[in-house]
Amino acid sequence: MKKSILLFLSIAINVIASAQTKSVVYFDSNKNELKTSSVKTLDSLATFLKDKKEFQLSINGYCDNTGIDRFNQILSDFRAESVFNYFRNKELNGHFSFKGFSSESPIADNTTEEGKAKNRRAEIIISFPPISATAEIIKETNVDQQKQVDEQIITSEIYQPKEAFSSSSTINDLEIGKTLVLKNLNFEGGTAVLLPEAQPTMELLLKTMKENPTLKIEIGGHVCCFDDMPLSILRAQTVFKYLKKKGIDESRMTYKGYSRNKPIIEDDRHEAEARVNRRVEITVLKK
Repeated sequence: MKKSILLFLSIAINVIASAQTKSVVYFDSNKNELKTSSVKTLDSLATFLKDKKEFQLSINGYCDNTGIDRFNQILSDFRAESVFNYFRNKELNGHFSFKGFSSESPIADNTTEEGKAKNRRAEIIISFPPISATAEIIKETNVDQQKQVDEQIITSEIYQPKEAFSSSSTINDLEIGKTLVLKNLNFEGGTAVLLPEAQPTMELLLKTMKENPTLKIEIGGHVCCFDDMPLSILRAQTVFKYLKKKGIDESRMTYKGYSRNKPIIEDDRHEAEARVNRRVEITVLKK
């Protein structure tokens, strides 16, 4: 008989390692001013950190390999300081530090313009103290029984999904302020990489934006299971970049991460609930 794992009992333990997340913002050549897209990312991070009291935020600035080392060091310092000043003006709690690293540690090929653009960056690393987690004591059960449990979770009254954006959606359905889940928009676990089954939904959203040129939307990214603001931002940004690449003016779109602040299902320890909470939503700002 085939077996699978089912949660049987949980007890609290301490996680030895600290939780850590990283976000990246980019700069124009020879500039240290924050771009509009960077401010959007930082706004989402600031919202996430607003009520947090114990965290360490380290900001590392970098350049491409154009120019002399002395100038690049100064420029990387200024880039890190620009991000630092942004957070300082938000009057957040926590401990902050910033440092420039010139053209050290490139993440892309400096022989191409595309690679250089990726290297002109500041990395924002957020570290939290050791957190409480759950240790699971498990027992084996029949795989069909587990599947039945998952199906009950999805069809039960505790799962009341928001309306989904689908092929039957029309401009009349897109009321201002209304939020729609992008159906079947799935990502590889722990990443902002779209799975192949998400493509039809992306194409449908693109078609809707093209057919309704006055439509403006917010793209909201969400994660399951634990707070990860940077990942939720990246998921929303993935949809934003797709639409922009396909010709949708970025003035018609904003993107924002919500971490795990708005779960559809509160208890998402099982895959069935987690799948529901891992999502991207659109909110209609203007028709």
